[in-house]
Amino acid sequence: MENTGSKTKTWKIIGNVVFWVVLVLVVLYSVVALFSEEDENQTTFLGMTAYTVESDSMETEFYEGDLIFVRTEFNVDDLLPEDIVTFRDVEVTDEGSRMFFNTHRIIRISDDRVLFYTQGDNAPEDEQPITANDIVGVYTGVHLRWMGSFINFLKSSLGFLLFIVLPCLAFLVYEIVRFTKVYSQYQVQKTLSDRVKMQEEAVALAKAELEKEQAQAKTKDATEENKD
Repeated sequence: MENTGSKTKTWKIIGNVVFWVVLVLVVLYSVVALFSEEDENQTTFLGMTAYTVESDSMETEFYEGDLIFVRTEFNVDDLLPEDIVTFRDVEVTDEGSRMFFNTHRIIRISDDRVLFYTQGDNAPEDEQPITANDIVGVYTGVHLRWMGSFINFLKSSLGFLLFIVLPCLAFLVYEIVRFTKVYSQYQVQKTLSDRVKMQEEAVALAKAELEKEQAQAKTKDATEENKD
């Protein structure tokens, strides 16, 4: 009995933890979606945005799969060599060209501050310099190890199913089962209570009938004595 109760308590704790984790994720997602702004395929929240690192060009500052945080509100005139910036880059392939965001370190700036030369800490100097208009943010120095890969997986259909839909569904089923169990216990208690109440009423009625018969018998005896 103690083992069964302990297991039940453990499962309840696990269920509560899963529920609160899912709830926090949903609330965070809702808050970010409510207050964020979409601009050129990047989502900003309170002047900040986050990117998933897709290569090892900046090791050991951060690594592939990390989630880095970038400040989108900045002054280009304040940028200096050694600053790490995120900028628009273009990749040309046989299928055409695509724009993506790259994050590298500024190694030098032209005298007129028009051109910014960049390089990854673990890569050769970039072939083409960038302009101030290409820069979309400045790296804050904050990154989360492997979190970018996890978020990308969470955004996928499988990740959303595993980490959002299934936990919510499991919690819903758990609550339905728990409600059914509580309701069944309530019905049993109600039936027992009604039965006890009926028994008490039957006893009270029988007692009243008995007292009535005893009173009638005493009255009858008293009447017969008076006749005598």
